[in-house]
Amino acid sequence: MLVILSPAKNMHRVPTPPPATRPMFLQQTETLAASMKRYAPFQLESVLKVNPQLALRAFTDIQDWNASIPGSPALLSYHGLSYSALDAATLSREDLTFAQDTLRILSAFYGVLRPLDNILPHRLDFESSFRCCGKTMYEFWGSMLHDAVFQAGAPVINLSSAEYSKAVSRYLRAQDVFITCDFLEFKHGKWCMPATHAKMARGKMARFIVKNRLTAPEQLSLFEEDGYCFSPELSTSSRYVFSRS
Repeated sequence: MLVILSPAKNMHRVPTPPPATRPMFLQQTETLAASMKRYAPFQLESVLKVNPQLALRAFTDIQDWNASIPGSPALLSYHGLSYSALDAATLSREDLTFAQDTLRILSAFYGVLRPLDNILPHRLDFESSFRCCGKTMYEFWGSMLHDAVFQAGAPVINLSSAEYSKAVSRYLRAQDVFITCDFLEFKHGKWCMPATHAKMARGKMARFIVKNRLTAPEQLSLFEEDGYCFSPELSTSSRYVFSRS
């Protein structure tokens, strides 16, 4: 079983990182970096849809980017709601070893990342208007992300956002087992999925999988945190729903 996560927009460097690995699509990342390095800050502001301050940060990051610089492990570098809930800094070495085999982070810049893959600060989304070789990020990566996560033929648990899971789901084959986890709340007489709460729940679920060494989709029904519990009546074979009132 593999679990896919979205990256976070915010990143930080880890002072004393554990031993790390190299991203599997570094050649493609170098192509993207070379293209982005030609953009001025005001151009990045437009294609990345960010304010001038963030555009300048993105410009500095991409100008400083070099494949030979070690960087920090991905799981410890991203900083956002999901990653705060996952709290990778408190995972044991054994936990990180299991995470390395089980978790995958989808990225418009790096493609597919293992938790201990070394990365550097960057900013690039699949839905940005940035083009490389005349292609959108979905077109640039094509089926590579799908092929990477389904290489072993194991079930894939989707804890990523629609923007990122689309890079995999659009290439699904009949034999692929792809299960999306949704975290619903009952408010004002209907079920909804508040984005902030869903991001935190995805991180909690990823941590639960790692800490409990889950290896099969059916084990996900054991997840009970922050008031969420598995709802078989709302779930299907390809969508596991965890709900709370």
